[in-house]
Amino acid sequence: MSRNNKYKKVFFYLVSILLPFVLWLGLEFIANSMTHRFDPLKVDRKKQTLYLNQKYFTDFYLYDLEDYLNTSISNRAVHLKKKDRFRIIALGGSTTAGYPYNTLPQYNCPASFPNYLRAILQYNRNLPEIEMLNLGSNAFNSLSVLKVFKDIRKYDPDLVIVYTGHNEYFGPNEFALSKSANEIYNKKFFNHGFLNLRQTYLYQGLRWVLKKIFKRAEAEYQDYAKWSLKNTISPNDPYNEKVKENFKKNITDLIHMAKKAGIKVVLCTPVSNLIFPPFASQFSRTLDLQTRALWDTLRVQSSRFYKLGQYDEALALWQKMYNIDSTYADVHYYTGMNYAKLNEYKIANSALSRAVDLDALPFRAKSYIDDICRRVAKKENVILADTDLFFRQMSGKYYPEPSLLLDHVHPTEPGYYYMALFIARTLITNGVFPGVKKIQYPTLKQTREALNIYDFVAYKVEFDFTEHSYLKDLSEFNPAIKNVLVQMKKNAITQAKEIGQELSKKEYNEMGKEERK
Repeated sequence: MSRNNKYKKVFFYLVSILLPFVLWLGLEFIANSMTHRFDPLKVDRKKQTLYLNQKYFTDFYLYDLEDYLNTSISNRAVHLKKKDRFRIIALGGSTTAGYPYNTLPQYNCPASFPNYLRAILQYNRNLPEIEMLNLGSNAFNSLSVLKVFKDIRKYDPDLVIVYTGHNEYFGPNEFALSKSANEIYNKKFFNHGFLNLRQTYLYQGLRWVLKKIFKRAEAEYQDYAKWSLKNTISPNDPYNEKVKENFKKNITDLIHMAKKAGIKVVLCTPVSNLIFPPFASQFSRTLDLQTRALWDTLRVQSSRFYKLGQYDEALALWQKMYNIDSTYADVHYYTGMNYAKLNEYKIANSALSRAVDLDALPFRAKSYIDDICRRVAKKENVILADTDLFFRQMSGKYYPEPSLLLDHVHPTEPGYYYMALFIARTLITNGVFPGVKKIQYPTLKQTREALNIYDFVAYKVEFDFTEHSYLKDLSEFNPAIKNVLVQMKKNAITQAKEIGQELSKKEYNEMGKEERK
């Protein structure tokens, strides 16, 4: 074969391979330019506004989740031309979205810290007009947040608030992908590549094939308890270090991109409810029948002492169980709960924090997440909103105020207000608005009125939450969670109202007369 013929043959093969690829990319670009199907925001040319594209967020999930509104229902459209308005974008998981309040359309309860933050800032006439976009979505982790940020930079935000860290182990495919699958998903080639692939019409067209392939897994993920028992993670699993590295890299990459685009960043430390029991505890080694029988006996006896208020006696038994296996999460949890009853809050906090770190189902941010946020914020010189520390200061008991947290991570409706109040103060303290050194802070009642939130609506959401949330399914293999849900249901109306009124009055008085002027 002559050299010319050889080159022609190579050229023919290259064209045969590359031409369809180039045509496909061209068609994808034209189609998305016309429809904005894979953009986080869509354009309403008639009203000259941008509004949330729900399908963009749904694409982050491997399966179709019907009747699962994963982003905030209370998002307002923002102007297509920002002009002199101050545009804030909030990124994160379900806490950012406002779960369970404003993600349930049937209740029309727009409670979330981004919503409250906008209302608090807009209460002041000396600030520019505030545009707030809440792009938080249920189960999003730092990788998902990074991807969303890449896609929203073009909308020219002035400030991005990042609240992430609770979903690092399972992400938006929570209850869908096993740990082994997530290990693949978190590798460099797959993570960003797969996220980009989903934003193509080709992928959407082939999605029905994926449904067929993963039909069995789809059925299994719907059984939360069954899925959870198969996907527990031991404290010694190397996967923990991988998750830790990924989180640090993702938020650091986001900050670097924001700086390059001239966008201010507020990095929040995620808050966990340490009073909420571990989802699953695991022994570090196999216990023989005799040791297991002793363990069960000690546990029953310690529970009896706890109910009788004999906390020292209960602690002595938990110490014996600690000596048998110190990595069992419940050992640290109940030790902490007993110390809390004895008003030994510092020791209680240490034990309860250890229980979260040892939880075999890490649905709460481990302690290293908050530490990474603090270190990265300091190193990169961005604003830190230490919400975890703020909730601890609110309690005066070292651990975050449990009355402001509905479940393991989500604040109550007043809790969202106080989170927003703290972030607003952080913005003013750090000079985000040039020339503005102090503002007025509306009370919880005034903020509720601005957002048309009524007590009974919020309480109805909390009551319904105990019946329909995934926690109910998980409680089937953890009686302690079931007890929490029972108590939550009882307190849904009376306790929430009392706490909201009491803390609102206390917080308002602490601001001082000069700050309220």
